[in-house]
Amino acid sequence: MRVVVFYLLASCLASPAWAGAWMVPEGDSKATLQYGERKQPLHYPLAPEGDDTLRETYQGLLLEHGLNPRITILAKLTEQKTRETGRQNQSQNGQLALQVDAPKLATGLLPPFVFFALETLFPKLDWQREKIASLRGELDWQSSPRHQSGYHVGISLADKITLGRVSVLQEVEFSQTRLSRESHVNGQYRFSILRGDWQIGSQAEQFENETTGYLSLKHSTRLTWKPQLADFEITLGRGHSRVNNSQQPLTRFLTGQQWTLEFQQKF
Repeated sequence: MRVVVFYLLASCLASPAWAGAWMVPEGDSKATLQYGERKQPLHYPLAPEGDDTLRETYQGLLLEHGLNPRITILAKLTEQKTRETGRQNQSQNGQLALQVDAPKLATGLLPPFVFFALETLFPKLDWQREKIASLRGELDWQSSPRHQSGYHVGISLADKITLGRVSVLQEVEFSQTRLSRESHVNGQYRFSILRGDWQIGSQAEQFENETTGYLSLKHSTRLTWKPQLADFEITLGRGHSRVNNSQQPLTRFLTGQQWTLEFQQKF
């Protein structure tokens, strides 16, 4: 049973860098490097002496290039290592994607009439709002532990409200992946406050493997430093994760801890 749990988690723990709804300007490119670690405690009620902790390290590279104002091409390469007492696994994944601007799908992410109420109550303030939407299609392949290939489709939305030097940004992404032997559904929500060179916020992500019954919920706090006169940004994230797997009733997944470090460079 423990072998099944180990290889199930080994194929589902990673969280690749998120491209978001924003299009890359025509002719511009950017690269995002990500490194992360995670610890997931495992408890076996019928054999508590076998309790263990699954440890994961993750590294990824996301490349984006603006082909024209409405189309961005993306490529992602990731490597993940997971280890438990007596077991270790390493996997590589790759994606090649096309992201298309979809302005007709752009919508506000605030509750209805909130922005209208702000403009009405404070008409002398210079409110600005930007709503973005994009669609993405990917080809995916996974080298280990189960060699698979398939496709991925997703939609991303962003809603940014700016007042002076302060901005409030909400982002949502929903995607579905069909692989040779599995089907995944993923949803993410990010809330951020931006001022000057700094951005702070939180991110929630829900991942479900519809084939195996694996379900995870992650929440993290993120801090980004982005100098206004520079072409790079650095993000540090730290949070926790919860896991449930209906096909492994004899295993309890305790609250896990995770952290990530991202470096993005425009060129």
